Amino acid sequence: MPGTIRSSHDEFFSSLTGLLTQASKKSRGSVYLSQKPIIDPESTTPLVLIRATDGNTNAPNPKSTSKDDKIVKNKSTKVKFSTVVKTDELDAFYTRYAEVCKAGMTGLKKRDRKKAKGKKATKA
Repeated sequence: MPGTIRSSHDEFFSSLTGLLTQASKKSRGSVYLSQKPIIDPESTTPLVLIRATDGNTNAPNPKSTSKDDKIVKNKSTKVKFSTVVKTDELDAFYTRYAEVCKAGMTGLKKRDRKKAKGKKATKA
């Protein structure tokens, strides 16, 4: 997969910590986490691919144009990294994964539930 860095578990967790910290400092932005099994007939143990990305699509913004009315490309690049985990290492990996994600979510704002409660009360 071009543009994706496949790293060790320690490198993955340090990159994920940095990505979550960066998103929480901006007070906006997204971090996408995904996982999928890797089917490899040569391997006796199944593997799981864990990916993280910042969600930057690198799509040009149609509102920002140059003097020639050409679209100016977004200068920031998409951050993507991944790691492969053996199934016998999954418990230890997910324990640390949960700790990193939980620590990275401390800077997020709590959801405002007052608006949702107000809408439900008016419907009843």
